[in-house]
Order: sequence, then C-alpha cells, then structure tokens
Amino acid sequence: MKFLSIHPGKSTAMLALSLLVMMLGSGLVSALVAYAMGHEALKGVSQPDINPAKKIAENRTKPNSPQEFVPLDEKTILTQVYDRINGKDDKSDEPAKKTADEAKEKENSAQSANNSPKKVEKTNVAAKFPVQVRDEGVTLEVVKTSQEGGSLLLNVNLSNKGSEPVRFLYSFLEVEDEQGRPLSAIADGLPGELPANGEKFSGTVKIPLELVSDEQKISLNLTDYPDQKLKLDVQNIPVAR
Repeated sequence: MKFLSIHPGKSTAMLALSLLVMMLGSGLVSALVAYAMGHEALKGVSQPDINPAKKIAENRTKPNSPQEFVPLDEKTILTQVYDRINGKDDKSDEPAKKTADEAKEKENSAQSANNSPKKVEKTNVAAKFPVQVRDEGVTLEVVKTSQEGGSLLLNVNLSNKGSEPVRFLYSFLEVEDEQGRPLSAIADGLPGELPANGEKFSGTVKIPLELVSDEQKISLNLTDYPDQKLKLDVQNIPVAR
C-alpha cells in the first residue's frame, strides 16, 4: 500500500500565505468601518473660512461712518453727583436720571406754567433794596450788593412759609446782565434744604467784578430741585460798587 505524502515546506508556505491574506482582509475591513464611522460623525461640520483676503474685502465694504459725539448735559451730571453724595441715588429719584432733552422740556413747562394766571408775586418794582420775589410761600430777597476784593457780593435771604420743605441745588442758580448774557456766580452759605418754618437763612452770591459795570442791573434766577416748580426770578438788582 502506498501513502500520499505532502512535503513539509509547501504546507508551511501555504499556511503563512493564508494568515497573510486573513490579516490583510481584516485590516481592510477595519479601515472601511473606521472610515464609515468617522464620515457619519462629521456630517454637518464644515471648514471655517480662514481666508484673510476675504475678511479684508468684507471690512472694506462696511460703511465707516463715525457716530456723532453728543456731550452730556452739565445740569444732569451735577444732579447725579449731588444725589450720590447725599445718599439719594435710588430708582425713585427719576429727575436725577433724565436726559438733557427731558430736563429742558421740564424747564420749558415750568416757565409756561408761571406765565399762567397764577403769576409769581414780585415786589422788585424799583431799584431799591431789598429786592425780592415770592412763589409758593418761598421768598428770595437780595438785601444789598457790595464789593470785596475782585468780586461783587450779593447778600441774599431765603425763607419758606409754605407747607413743605424745599430743596435747592445752587448749580442751577442763574445770573444774567441786562443784555441777558449769563454771568459766572457762586452761592455760599445758603441751605440745601429750606425747612417750612419761616426761618430766614442768609448767604452770598459772588460774581467776578470784571463781568459787571457801574449803573448796571442784573437778574437772579433760582428754582427748586428736583421738581423745578418754583420760579424765583429777581429782576432789576442794582450794581453798587
């Protein structure tokens, strides 16, 4: 009897070749699976635009029109500073947070209200001291004028016989000459809040002497804060040197 024999070298080569084919096949299958999973995960993701030339072109097409500079109203700033110093900077104090246009509108309405039949009682009919004006029980009186150093001093009195105390912010004090030109003035010694007890408070208003001339008359205007309901407008104050 004859037996079929296989050469040992050939069987080893076939086994190695089979293993190599299996490894290549499994690697190819793994690569295909990984590619499919990555492609599925990156769906909807696009590459960002990193072209600098395109960004420069877009910026050039945008309009380059600078915004107009609008300065803040001086009275509004002073009002806010006054409220913060006195601990009254809260939401209920709306006038301190109004814009310049709103403040101007309120001032105009106050002027129109004072031009109604309820006219402010004035006693400054002659160029004699004291010169005074009264509104809603509040009296502003100019007792005399004098010269001190390089300043003209106006000695003034304030009293309140009304039913409620009145607050003043003397940054709103306006002094004008006969031509209506504003004069620089500083108030000193007058109370920030005028109690409703009729007590008379005295103070001074200082004006640089070079701004006024002899035989000239000036006017003094003061309103309450923040409501601006009062119109204390003293006219025909004689300048005495």
